Amino acid sequence: MAQKRQNYNRTERTNSRTAYVSGNTVKKLYIQQPVQQPDVDREAEIERKQRRNREKAQIHRANKLNFLYTVGVSAVVAVIFGICFQYLNLQTAVKNNASEIAQLEAQYNSLKNTNDTTEEEINAGINLDDIFNTAVNDLGMTYPNKGQVITYDSSESEYVKQYHPIPDAE
Repeated sequence: MAQKRQNYNRTERTNSRTAYVSGNTVKKLYIQQPVQQPDVDREAEIERKQRRNREKAQIHRANKLNFLYTVGVSAVVAVIFGICFQYLNLQTAVKNNASEIAQLEAQYNSLKNTNDTTEEEINAGINLDDIFNTAVNDLGMTYPNKGQVITYDSSESEYVKQYHPIPDAE
């Protein structure tokens, strides 16, 4: 086997170095290529591609589910936020109505007291003896006799409206 010698060409003034082998008896080494089994390698490659495709599909499905989960959670959060907002608005309205009711009740009590005071003043100013004298002396009114009074029993304590003449009590 001949020796490999590497000499560098010094005549060139470039930085490139070229290697050459001197002599014509340099044997080429024969390296035997491993025997490939095309069917096994091909099947293994197909199986790897299919496995990669399945993994990609699983990742895609997982990402799709993650996206749907995120959208669902966001929707639930938005609904809960809306419900809380409505609840706070209703609470504010209830408090406003309660304070308005308290003001109206105070105003009602004030008006009722004023009305009662005014009614007492009016009743104090009425002289029933003058009314009786005017009715009897000026207008000629008299008290009813026993036969002229008809009693009526009502289940309600309201007033009675007369639509027909009252029959004689005979």
